[in-house]
Amino acid sequence: MAPFFAEGLRQTPVGGAAVLASQSAALGQESEMSESLSLTIVILLSLCVGLLVWVLVVVLKIGSRVGGLSGNDQRSPGGGDSRLASAETSPGGAFEAFLSENPARRHLPKGEQFSAYRRWRQEKGLNWSNP
Repeated sequence: MAPFFAEGLRQTPVGGAAVLASQSAALGQESEMSESLSLTIVILLSLCVGLLVWVLVVVLKIGSRVGGLSGNDQRSPGGGDSRLASAETSPGGAFEAFLSENPARRHLPKGEQFSAYRRWRQEKGLNWSNP
């Protein structure tokens, strides 16, 4: 570009000044465009970083909720759910009546106890199914 400036200045001094002015205006537009482009890039990058931080926070919240749910999962050593066991053996419950009829039933394994309890409920008509 430098030889073009030199040629324009040598041929016509007035034309050279006009060419020089148009060249500097073009350079001003280029710097203005590069300035707006860099500002756009900075804005887009900051938006991306903000979105990534937001996603990280959401993932951490979900992870803590899942961790809290799995931490609340406490099982009794027998592997059964303690709430169900306490409901079945509550005083005055049907299971307690079943066990009190025959004390030997308390010493049966759990599987046999519950199968006998289901048969007992069927015999007594306590089930919701048709006889």
